Amino acid sequence: MFKSCLVVGAGNAGRPVARLLNHQGVDVTISDAKTFDEFTTRRQGRLKVLEDEGITLKLGEKQPKVDEYDAVYLAPTIPETAPIYQQIKDQQKIIITRKTISDIVNNILTMDKIGITGSFGKTTTTDMLTHIFKAAGYKVYQCSSMKWNLVSEAIVDDIIKGEYKGADIAIVELPHGTLGLLGELDLKIGVLTNLRPEHLCEFGGSMQKYVDRKACILPASQTLVANSQCGDLLTYKRDDTIYFNFEDQEELDLEKYKPVYTGLIDDDGNYHIQIDTHDEISDYEVDIDTVAYYTYENLTAAIAASMTYGLTIDDVKRGISNFTGVGGRMEYLGKFNGVDAYYDASYGDQSVRQALEAIKDENLIILYDNVDSTTIRDKKESGRTIGDYANIVIASGYVEVTNTLDMDSALELLGAIENDDVVKLAVCTVDEAAELAMKYAKPGDIIVHLGPDASNSYEQAKTRMLKGLNEGSKRYDNQ
Repeated sequence: MFKSCLVVGAGNAGRPVARLLNHQGVDVTISDAKTFDEFTTRRQGRLKVLEDEGITLKLGEKQPKVDEYDAVYLAPTIPETAPIYQQIKDQQKIIITRKTISDIVNNILTMDKIGITGSFGKTTTTDMLTHIFKAAGYKVYQCSSMKWNLVSEAIVDDIIKGEYKGADIAIVELPHGTLGLLGELDLKIGVLTNLRPEHLCEFGGSMQKYVDRKACILPASQTLVANSQCGDLLTYKRDDTIYFNFEDQEELDLEKYKPVYTGLIDDDGNYHIQIDTHDEISDYEVDIDTVAYYTYENLTAAIAASMTYGLTIDDVKRGISNFTGVGGRMEYLGKFNGVDAYYDASYGDQSVRQALEAIKDENLIILYDNVDSTTIRDKKESGRTIGDYANIVIASGYVEVTNTLDMDSALELLGAIENDDVVKLAVCTVDEAAELAMKYAKPGDIIVHLGPDASNSYEQAKTRMLKGLNEGSKRYDNQ
């Protein structure tokens, strides 16, 4: 192992790399062109943690020098034309790669690992699998975006704190950013929930580049479990893929990508899993309490992964009986003046439709937080979609994760709503939106929060919404 390392870039990749290497006994310096004051308050807090752990911070450094270091890690945002690449080449420095970091984590998390990636449903599938494995008697180390939005940082934090110790199995969510850093983990089972046009702004608008990032899961997985929807996009590259399918999907070639596990809803609204063992098709009803239609696809993925590992349908039933939902996924907040309120992180066409499908015929007041919370996203797509469901839309411009206000984003979303019957309002914050919603709400209506702050800043945005709902309940109780 090298003795010293320069980490260039104090962003989402550089910070966990620096902490992990420092934890391994490497003398780490992290360099960034930004000064400390140019980072958001939340990022400043993370940098202080690094400094407290003994990592040297060199911030405001425009042209870092590699001379005194054995190895260098370069953030993926640094172009290959940057002068530092020539320095590294001339001085023959060790370059820290995705494999370097993955190997370190593999040597620490030595138990079987199940990794879950995809566009939607990663967090819920991870949580369901955790419940199922615990019901089967396993001691589970679990990590998902419910700990931190940046899962790679959460995994490293757990390693430093020893959260994984004593576990029989690790179940980890692998968003595309985490795959960029830990894409060569040794996975007993890799799970691909689905592939939809999502986060494309981070891949130059290219679906192919996005799929290429998700492709890390293929060689990393001893066994691959995937949605049949992924077949033509990616999993055709592995003819040993074990497929699952939930009935309510677009037209798929289910002969070419034949599912072993098929989820469906019967005429009475009950969920069933059908398992094709080649000799026969077994059918089991699995009870689950949910109003979010996307939960059924997530459940199908969780059943496929757990039973592929070797667990039984009884393990599944026991585990799912303890599953009460994931925070920020159609999470029920309570009844306020006779109005039910839900908190959900969905945005964009597909996830919003799946979130709202079960309550589409109700009188809906949608609170939509700033969809550009971490990256630039398609406001027009989101606006058009929620216009198909909502009676009232209240869009907020405040971004919790960056502590900034962007009312233009809220107005652009509202402007894209094509349904002229929808009442459209713009406010600054989620608590203002929730309070205003109570002014317009009538008993029997439903209020739903949508937008990524429910995931990226789960507690902060939820606290604001509850504050607004409670204040609004008092103010408009006798209207």
